[in-house]
Amino acid sequence: MKVKLGPLHFDGSNKKGIRLFDWLLIIGLSLAPMTGLRIWKVGPAELLCLLWGLKHIAGLKLKLTSTFRFFAAFLIALAIGSVIGFVVARNELRLTDFLTWIFLALIAVSMHEGLGKNTPEYNEKLFYAFACTALLVQVFLYVYSLYVSKEFFGAPLWYHDVRYSGGAENPHQVAVMATGVLFVFLHRALRYERFLVNLAFAGAAMFILLQTTSSTGIMAVAVGAASLVYFRIATISSKRMRFPYMLLLTIAIGLITVVFYEKIKTFIIEWIRDDANGEGRIEIFSSIGTAFLKSPFFGLGPGVHGIDGTIEFHNAYLEIIAATGIVGVIVFTLYTVRIVKDIWHADWTLMPILVSVYAYSASGFAMRRLVYWGVLLFAVVIAEGRNREGESCTYLLPSGRTDR
Repeated sequence: MKVKLGPLHFDGSNKKGIRLFDWLLIIGLSLAPMTGLRIWKVGPAELLCLLWGLKHIAGLKLKLTSTFRFFAAFLIALAIGSVIGFVVARNELRLTDFLTWIFLALIAVSMHEGLGKNTPEYNEKLFYAFACTALLVQVFLYVYSLYVSKEFFGAPLWYHDVRYSGGAENPHQVAVMATGVLFVFLHRALRYERFLVNLAFAGAAMFILLQTTSSTGIMAVAVGAASLVYFRIATISSKRMRFPYMLLLTIAIGLITVVFYEKIKTFIIEWIRDDANGEGRIEIFSSIGTAFLKSPFFGLGPGVHGIDGTIEFHNAYLEIIAATGIVGVIVFTLYTVRIVKDIWHADWTLMPILVSVYAYSASGFAMRRLVYWGVLLFAVVIAEGRNREGESCTYLLPSGRTDR
């Protein structure tokens, strides 16, 4: 059986193409933004990813991967925080969110376990197939919304008729996905694999992102693009000289920031004010101190902790502080250091993918999105696979020489 998708060509075999069972994960992640198809918190995306994931963890012989260790420690901190929250801030606690974290842990751990058994080349195929499928779904839904209907089987395609939401109840689900896959295509383009095609696909992903009018998404793309330039300059030299290059670049950026501080500050303030919810989010962010002092070590568990328990923080990192305290922050930091180290050592072109989704989390709920963990875990297992095989990513530059 042969399956074609844009530049992809699969014949169903492990060596030449993608196993049919793995399409459950690809299609599931591609449908993840379509929360309008859910019943309670479960929809086609969740069912497909769960079905794929259960196969890889059903034997209960899990490896102690970095993702497994992270979620084990994080969920313990979240559970202890929930007990404390029940005592000191019961009205802020929302235990149904604990189920969301358990589900995300299940999918992330199963992805690390299952994909970790593949070669990095095969996982690259899966990652690219997901990006192409996700983009194809959203382009189809966008065109469908213009010429057929603003709903797709009951799922809303536009948020209040002004922001494209692609089947989600709010546009940020699609924005997170578009941000991630945009840098997947740039990752391929940087390796000069179908360069023009992947640039076009990245442009299409950016178009979808712009239709959501997500200022957070635009900010994440800008930060990811800046990191791309930063890492590209840093990797021009030999490996021995990369650290000095990065140090010099960092110092230069610091000096530029100091010299143009007022202009940068004014630009950021105006950018925040241009967002209808911008100044409101600053007020929400500033209330983290009150939530933190209620339970500094283990937090208050999942829930609504901003502005004395009236709203969520709209910032994944502040949510971690509020929900799991200092312990959760340490656990998350150690996990981040580990995966950054693995990705940097294996293939710098994967770094902007990580940077972009992390940047999105600074002003949104990206870490509680299924597609966030899908994008992140693909990058992680590809990097780990390359490191395990003792190879850095090799690809051609326009001059014909290779880079590692």
